[in-house]
Amino acid sequence: MKTYLYPAGVGLIAASLLSGCSSITDTVAASTQTFTNSSESSTNASKDSPSAKNNTEQAIEFAKVNWMQLSSNMSKGQGEHLAAIASLLSVKEAKKPAFYTMTQDKFSSLFKSTETTAEQLVSSLQLEIINL
Repeated sequence: MKTYLYPAGVGLIAASLLSGCSSITDTVAASTQTFTNSSESSTNASKDSPSAKNNTEQAIEFAKVNWMQLSSNMSKGQGEHLAAIASLLSVKEAKKPAFYTMTQDKFSSLFKSTETTAEQLVSSLQLEIINL
């Protein structure tokens, strides 16, 4: 039997799943909108600017809280959690289809082990974005 380790936010998600789907949908939509609005204001920031660092931190937190949904979206190459992380990582609109395809194609390398952290995932995504 394999044991999978997930970031602490997964427990919160699992508990939320038991309390009803509509509240989860509302929470995800609100979180996605908040993260998206925050990232849109700094889309043109340089990688070392405070805004870019803030976007990275927000992307990490988003990945932690939405780990299971995000990984599911990435495995399919589509979904609102994947769209949200793309916005947080300042993926240009024209490059988003390529970003979505890349997450699906490179899913195994992005999630190298069951112990992949949100920090590692975001860092790997940022490296891949450079090559889009």
